[in-house]
Amino acid sequence: MNLLVTERGKAFTLLVGFTVALAMISDYRLLVIALLLSSLLISMRIHVELSLGVLEELSVETSTLYTTEREPLIVKYRLINKSLYSLLLVEYSLKYESSLTLIRGVKAGLLVIPGKAILELEFVFKARTGTHWIGPLVVTIRDPLGLFKSQEIIVGKRVEVSIPPTIEPVIVRRLYTYTRSTGLVKARSPGEGVEFYDVREYRPGDELKRVVWRIYASRNKLAVWEAERESYQGVLYVLDASRDMWTGPYNQSVFEHSARIVASIARYAAMKGYVQAVVLFNEIEILDSGKLIHGVEGFNQIVNAISKVRVVSDEETSQLLINWESLLHRLLLILPRERIFIFIFTRSSRYKLQYLLEIALKLSSLGHLVYIVVPVITAYDIPRDLPKSLYKVYRAKQLALLREDLEGIIKLREAGVRVIAMKPTHVAQKIIQLVESASLTYS
Repeated sequence: MNLLVTERGKAFTLLVGFTVALAMISDYRLLVIALLLSSLLISMRIHVELSLGVLEELSVETSTLYTTEREPLIVKYRLINKSLYSLLLVEYSLKYESSLTLIRGVKAGLLVIPGKAILELEFVFKARTGTHWIGPLVVTIRDPLGLFKSQEIIVGKRVEVSIPPTIEPVIVRRLYTYTRSTGLVKARSPGEGVEFYDVREYRPGDELKRVVWRIYASRNKLAVWEAERESYQGVLYVLDASRDMWTGPYNQSVFEHSARIVASIARYAAMKGYVQAVVLFNEIEILDSGKLIHGVEGFNQIVNAISKVRVVSDEETSQLLINWESLLHRLLLILPRERIFIFIFTRSSRYKLQYLLEIALKLSSLGHLVYIVVPVITAYDIPRDLPKSLYKVYRAKQLALLREDLEGIIKLREAGVRVIAMKPTHVAQKIIQLVESASLTYS
């Protein structure tokens, strides 16, 4: 690898040349000084070259630790120097996605890695839902005098993390309380299925694999477990993950609120026996959890699909637009013939209105119950960690977005589209009210 001479190195080289010229013209004793300066210049170059050789043999181990968006995302780099030669003045910088925030650790700095030693770098990020990339490390070797430096060298590897949304226990408990207090509880009945319903006495013809042997051992009486009849009420969540859905403070954007709502509803719906799935879309991709699936498996696939969505950068957004035709095609592939609920979480921005209207009317014409869901983030929902200097800016921005959303909601309703527009804390309750009411009606 070619070495680069710094501006200081160029000045030092000129000084050596000037000293040699001066010694030849006036005083030959200056050659001693010139020789010392030349030796120093050469030794610094040799140091950098030796360090580069050691750097090539450097072992780098990368590890990540995370759970959900509420817990910190920890990334560690272990730099293992197996050589006896120490690495001095190693400049490093960590590359990572611009949508992430580093809360502990230094993005760029200087390292000293002693010979036969291990140096561990730890970077702690404030996690957020979706798939994000971190790394690699970019390093540059310099000599102690700053005369030479290497080109940028990639150390370690780039890692990707897929962080699931948080399930809000408060929302789930509120849903259970609400449905029980209002009588909106799906009637459970025995039948074909996989979820446990009850234990009853053995009848001739019952499968032996259903026998509960511990009851037989304790009571000397045969009993079998009975499954709950599966409900075929389906729910499809459609999550808009385009760039404008990520507008707002960290972890408080419309998309992140929507992801938590969907995860919480999916958890509740899984325990209630509904079949469900999710479709996510943005400017670069369309993701889905597959066909509508019953129970816990359906919930797990929904959460996994949400964790795979990417935050589109400003550069990508300026060049790409959402492929609405592909989105509609993907929805039609997933939808069953039976009537289901479809909840499209999005913002009613001006450029989306016509596309949302066409999709909603098309899906409604197939017999499905389609709702556009717009979680309304008001200007008064100010995050606690937002600096006071940004309060007025945040309020002004949120009021502008709120006005645009309200104008879009009015136009959608005038066109006959069902719209749910309320604060995120109330959206889940409204959706479950609609689904449970329909389940009672059509059971």
